[in-house]
Amino acid sequence: MASQVVCGLIFRLLLPVCLAAACLFRYNALSFIYLIYLLLIPLFPEPTKTTMRGHTGRLLKSLCFTSIAFLLLHIIYQVTVNSLLAGDNLEPNFNCSTWEKSVRQLGLESVRGADAGNGIRVFIPDIGMFVAGLVTWLLCLSLEEKQQVKDMSQQHNKEDEDEEDEGEKREEEEDLVEETGEGEEGEGEEEEESTKMIILRQIAAVASKVKEIIGNLITTAGKVVVTILLGLTGIMLPSLTSAVYFFTFLGLCTWWSFCRTFHPLIFSCLCVLMAIFSAGHLVVLYLYQFQLFQELIPPGDSYASLFGISSVVQTDCSYTWMFRVNPALAWHHYVNPIMLLVLYYTLATLIRLWLQDPTDMVMRLFLPQVLIITSNGSRPDYVPTSGPLGLDQYSTPQYKPDQPGSVYEVAGVRGEGSGEEMAGGALATAPVEEGGSPRANAAVTTFRFIMKQSYICALIAMMAWSITYVSWLTFVFLIWSCTLWMVRDRRKYAMITSPFMVFYGNLLIILQYIWSFEILHPVPGLFLKKAVPFRELGSKMLCLLSFWLLLRQALTERKESQREELTLVHNQFGGHREMMQVLGNTLTAMLNKYWIYICAGMFFFVSFQGRIVMYKIIYMMLLLFCVACYQVHYEWWRRMLKYFWMSVVFYTMLVLILVYTFQFDSSIHVWSNMTGMSKDKLEDLGLEKFSVPALFMRIFIPTSFLLVCILHLHYFHQHFLLLTDIKTIYYCYFLFSIPRLVHLDGSLADISLIKPTLTVTTKEEEAGEKVQLEEEDKKEVNRRYEEEEMRRYEEPLEHCNLRSKWYLVVDRLTVLFLKFLQYFQQLQLTVWWLLELHIIKIVSSYILWVSIKEVSLFNYVFLVSWAFALPFSQFRPLASSVCTVWTCVIIVCKMLYQLTSINPSTYSNNCSMPLNYTDAQRSEMAHSLLYSAPVDPANWVGLRKFSPLLENLRNNLLILALLAFEVTIYRHQDLYRMSNNLTTPVTRTIFHDITRQHLDDGILNCAKYFINYFFYKFGLETCFLLAVNVIGQRMDFYAMLHAFGLIAVIYRRRRKAIAEIWPKYSCFLACMLSFQYFVCIGFPPAACKDYPWRFPSSSTDSNVIKWLYFPDFHTKPNPLFLLYDFMLLLCASLQRQVFEEENEAAVRLLAGDNVEICRDLDAASFSQHNPVPDFIHCRSYLDMLKVIMFSYLFWFVLTIIFITGTTRISIFCMGYLVACFYFLLFGGDLLLKPIKSILHYWDFLIAYNVFVITMKNILSILACGYIKVLVTDHCWLIQLFSLACTIKGYSKPEQHSHKQCELPSDEAGIIWDSICFAFLLLQRRVFMSYYFLHVVADIRSSQILASR
Repeated sequence: MASQVVCGLIFRLLLPVCLAAACLFRYNALSFIYLIYLLLIPLFPEPTKTTMRGHTGRLLKSLCFTSIAFLLLHIIYQVTVNSLLAGDNLEPNFNCSTWEKSVRQLGLESVRGADAGNGIRVFIPDIGMFVAGLVTWLLCLSLEEKQQVKDMSQQHNKEDEDEEDEGEKREEEEDLVEETGEGEEGEGEEEEESTKMIILRQIAAVASKVKEIIGNLITTAGKVVVTILLGLTGIMLPSLTSAVYFFTFLGLCTWWSFCRTFHPLIFSCLCVLMAIFSAGHLVVLYLYQFQLFQELIPPGDSYASLFGISSVVQTDCSYTWMFRVNPALAWHHYVNPIMLLVLYYTLATLIRLWLQDPTDMVMRLFLPQVLIITSNGSRPDYVPTSGPLGLDQYSTPQYKPDQPGSVYEVAGVRGEGSGEEMAGGALATAPVEEGGSPRANAAVTTFRFIMKQSYICALIAMMAWSITYVSWLTFVFLIWSCTLWMVRDRRKYAMITSPFMVFYGNLLIILQYIWSFEILHPVPGLFLKKAVPFRELGSKMLCLLSFWLLLRQALTERKESQREELTLVHNQFGGHREMMQVLGNTLTAMLNKYWIYICAGMFFFVSFQGRIVMYKIIYMMLLLFCVACYQVHYEWWRRMLKYFWMSVVFYTMLVLILVYTFQFDSSIHVWSNMTGMSKDKLEDLGLEKFSVPALFMRIFIPTSFLLVCILHLHYFHQHFLLLTDIKTIYYCYFLFSIPRLVHLDGSLADISLIKPTLTVTTKEEEAGEKVQLEEEDKKEVNRRYEEEEMRRYEEPLEHCNLRSKWYLVVDRLTVLFLKFLQYFQQLQLTVWWLLELHIIKIVSSYILWVSIKEVSLFNYVFLVSWAFALPFSQFRPLASSVCTVWTCVIIVCKMLYQLTSINPSTYSNNCSMPLNYTDAQRSEMAHSLLYSAPVDPANWVGLRKFSPLLENLRNNLLILALLAFEVTIYRHQDLYRMSNNLTTPVTRTIFHDITRQHLDDGILNCAKYFINYFFYKFGLETCFLLAVNVIGQRMDFYAMLHAFGLIAVIYRRRRKAIAEIWPKYSCFLACMLSFQYFVCIGFPPAACKDYPWRFPSSSTDSNVIKWLYFPDFHTKPNPLFLLYDFMLLLCASLQRQVFEEENEAAVRLLAGDNVEICRDLDAASFSQHNPVPDFIHCRSYLDMLKVIMFSYLFWFVLTIIFITGTTRISIFCMGYLVACFYFLLFGGDLLLKPIKSILHYWDFLIAYNVFVITMKNILSILACGYIKVLVTDHCWLIQLFSLACTIKGYSKPEQHSHKQCELPSDEAGIIWDSICFAFLLLQRRVFMSYYFLHVVADIRSSQILASR
């Protein structure tokens, strides 16, 4: 068996390869004989005992004798030519003579003067074919001898069976005896034989598998393979001869797409004709390689090109022995003969297999009935058929004894209704189990689903065809596909228009095939021509395949609807179907809610992909208009949303059409004449010619965006409007469905019984529903239990146990998942509430940070809007709307400024430096903005050129996103409260159940209270500390103004008096912030006018200009200082809101009041009526913290005052030391005095601390601005006031020039003054609290007890 397989492979594989090589490397009549052998081999049967005595054996013999005869002729010819040349009977230059040319075409070629390679090339085909033919013949002859030996051995085996049984016992005994003596000698021989046998068996196994695979491929999918090969061969080299294969391929596929089938006899005849035609085609191509035929019809002749006949090799009369390949040919010219040979071999093999059993062939073609064979012993039924049957209809069914209940059906499916048949009938042999195969059903369902979505592949193929190959003819496909995408029921209309798709696609590919002929020239705008047409035609055939599939699917569904087949009922897994339905509804709800964000993301992708052009800017303008309308007026936005998406769809269609039609050669001239624009301006519009990959991306991205918008408009828009309708209270059932899905006992309810509701239910109704659901669940459980009992007798016990365990696992996992959703929902509500509390701080902080980071006139609107909107909350919605619209304007302006037609170098100004500058001034002013480079006027406004524009627009886009997110948060919370009948909380707290009454209940409740109301209690002190922080961070002129403002506020002393002037203080901060930003912007530098303090006559130092915070082109004001001003303004705005809330009774009830304690209270008399509990006896850890805070903080503050006075040496520190010693001396008695007296002394200390901070700030102009003068002339002043500039950016004098006057850099600044100020304010709040009265009472009691 192994040798037979090897012989078959040699005959079918090795021998054709040798013949093809003999034909390939030598072109003459002798090799032409080998070509005939090559074409005959697939028609002959494989070598067997019978065929070796018939035609196959004769073929091999003739091949051997022919090759040896050709070899002898070569030897005789070479001897004769060399003898004649030696005797001077022949002229040396006889090449290309008449007789030499004739003899060489016959195959006798002289190798005189040839190199080794070409000399071997002449002889090796005959030698190789002789060896290959002889080996094949001898190997196949050995089959007959082995077969005879095998027959004789079978006869002797029957006679020797009895003798072997008797001799087995004797042999075993002899083996045991001889095992020790002869075992060693026999082991080596047995191992060698076993190794050889293993190798031979492995080779035979591999060979048999390869043979089986090839055979199965040809027999089962032969029609498909033939059809594919016809198409590939036809498009490899377009010509009149190849058109036969191409049109045959189109006819077969188009006929199949119409759900039609060819009669098997017609298809067989077609294969025979194609085999004959391909063989003739190969013969003509081979003969054309002869020099004689190339001289008759030159290679460049139009007829040769028209018929696809190319000269693969060329002949040189000077070197006739040389093998020269035509260098002018492309790779598809060489692959074309190979494809022809493969096609011929496939057709010949298929014909040979059909002719091997002609009786079976006739029965298959004309038998009118189909036999249905069942394995359960029932009588066979005959099913009449009204049409021709498949070729493999009577294949033997495979019976399996393990499946007693299976039915084996052998039936031919009519070609008109079959979805799997290609060109003829197909076999349907499969076991049909009683319960059905789940895997098979799943595969069939998946395949049907894919086929039902074939219209998507067809639409994508239309767009790919039109984009890849730009012409007016393919432009129809682009419009066609976009129109179908825009239609709501696109699948229906795609099915309806599928015949026209096939017809138009066939027409286009036929026209393109004709224009792919080498003699035809391309037609601009209609028929393009590629150097290698195979890629173009192949890609179009793939696109056309999707049209054929769509047409076949449409006709199949139409016939199925006409037959009105019964649909399958629900299977026994109903619970899983209900679960899938719930999951599907959840996914749909998510898409309804979040699909619009995908659309917004696609807007950005379309707008910023590639270079910025005008049509992308219009895309961004559309998005910005939508976002601005959403932020400014919500109802208007909802009304215009549908028309907005429609305008986006139509605009995208317009962009696709313009970009596509501009790719034609004449388009640029037409547009230039129509609009009068140059090429650069047209490119700024987005109209330019692209390469195929670039064009694909330029059209694919807008097309994808078009699809996303159409999906939203058709499927999600109406649901989204329902979700976002605030006026109509829309109750989301998902909020209540999660608690209802889980019972109290932790089991999962039946999801199929839960119905979504859109109304608000009360607690009583919900409790009633729970009871009803529990009763229904019990009934459902009982019903399922009875069904399980009935099914237990029908299904195996193991299957039931496994499924019940699986149900338990799924049940438990579902319960855990729903609980997780419940916790996640609570977390989500908390996050929304936190965002509502702090979104205004986030938005204002980010907008101010962006404005300070990019100082320009554009951003001045942002800063002014929020500078006054923060302290005056009634202007905050207006500020959000103004900033939204202004952000949109900035984004559009920045995108327009990136166009290449805008060139800043054409309008930039070159400012000249004044002539009366000194050399020192010139060297210093060389770094000024006016004189360092040309001045672009647009930079002052806020416009610059950026290569990655998205990075520059990122801040503006984030501002827009935050502003939209702000109103989204407010509207979301309003919708949530309206749908749940909730009111807005009175206080803006995190822990809603914590009030003033919980402050003394423990450390945890105390911490929660301060998390809720820390700023409510200590907001004023926080603002004072931030004011001091601004002074310490800046130490300039405006810091001095902040110090004066702080003094004006602290001077009022009482909280109520401070609250009265607080709006004015907030307005003062807003005005000062706005003015400082205007100073940072300065005057436009394009005017080339410098500031007065930079005139040549001015002697103002740069440090002084920096301290005064003047606008300057050389030393720009530091805009980062405005961040500290903004933090102060933000806290001041929040404190103003606190002052307003203090007057509300509801807030005072929850958070407590901030009313100051009466300053005339006597601690001894008031201790019994103190509203706060006594903590002196330390009943808890909280009481211990209170004792530390209220009893010992005073002495700790005195320590801070002492440290503040001793860390540096200056006149200001003396006051701290005096105050510290005074309070250390009289502090005990001071604590026993009335609150009014204590505050009198303590406020003096706070006033001194603020005075020191203010004076240090005022004196900083000396330390930073005039330090060089002070070092040389007034060193005593530096030491007296400890003057040193602590702010970075100021130029300082060199150290070696003032060694006699050291700068106190480590001792300067107001850090310790600020720390002292913080503790002084904290101790003042201690004095003003009711808790401090308990401390005073305890001290007085201790003194009374001590006096006794």
